[in-house]
Amino acid sequence: MTESDFDIRRDEMERDNLQRTISEVETVLAVSTPGTRPLWENFLQNAKGRIGALEKKIKDAQEARETHERERLAISSLAEKETALSSREKEAYSGFLKEDFFTKKDFGRLEQFYAKTWDRLSESGKDEMSARIWGGIRRGEFRFGELPEVVREKEMERVHRRLQEAAIGAGVSAEIPEKDRQDFVRAYEAGKKDEAAKVLERDSFKKAMFRGSDSKGVKSVEASKQRESESEQLLAGAKPAEPAGAAAEKPQKPRAAGGTNLSALDFGGMAAGNTTPSVQPPAIANALPTSQRER
Repeated sequence: MTESDFDIRRDEMERDNLQRTISEVETVLAVSTPGTRPLWENFLQNAKGRIGALEKKIKDAQEARETHERERLAISSLAEKETALSSREKEAYSGFLKEDFFTKKDFGRLEQFYAKTWDRLSESGKDEMSARIWGGIRRGEFRFGELPEVVREKEMERVHRRLQEAAIGAGVSAEIPEKDRQDFVRAYEAGKKDEAAKVLERDSFKKAMFRGSDSKGVKSVEASKQRESESEQLLAGAKPAEPAGAAAEKPQKPRAAGGTNLSALDFGGMAAGNTTPSVQPPAIANALPTSQRER
């Protein structure tokens, strides 16, 4: 059982315990005296609010788990398409695809991958790597000139091709001022790599390069698998799952008269693994009117 599965199970147990307790308290409320009725009513409101919050939490966790599984399958699918890579290289590539963007912590493994494997990636595979490189730059994780030399040189090559060949990344040139484009191309073609790298640190490149392809492959495969899943559900007569965040917001917990938060008093024993309701049978019996207890 994963940590996520454990958390879901724990919340389910707390919810089930509360539901049993609510059933008991509703029995008490039906025969309670006017003096105790407000306490039990406040307890029920608070308990039902807590159940609503738990159900939303459980649903969100289940949806997050399903999304993670779809992403894992999508990443595996993309890696398998890189037929020129060995099994170990595909595994390394899959590790990169799990990242939304790179940071300086990735420089060591990026340097090795770009030196030994990068050349054998497909064009779409290289786009996935570039998207994460430039994603890190846009987020301020590092500057282009700080990249390991082999990574920097291959990414400069990618930028040069994007600017020179319309078939690879149409529309990019239009987003970068003519002067910036010319400065980079002139320096790169003259072999002035440090100068070319400096030009790529300008905001125009930072904003435009490989922006549209961010995780494009992963999202495309994931969307395809999601459509297949929904089609299967529709054929089976089931309603497709709502997107994450569609559930109602967590309800506010009501407070008893006098400001006491009943959750601290009544829900303290509802930890995972404790299957005994917080309201014990003796407590419920004592809450009944004398005439009811004597029967």
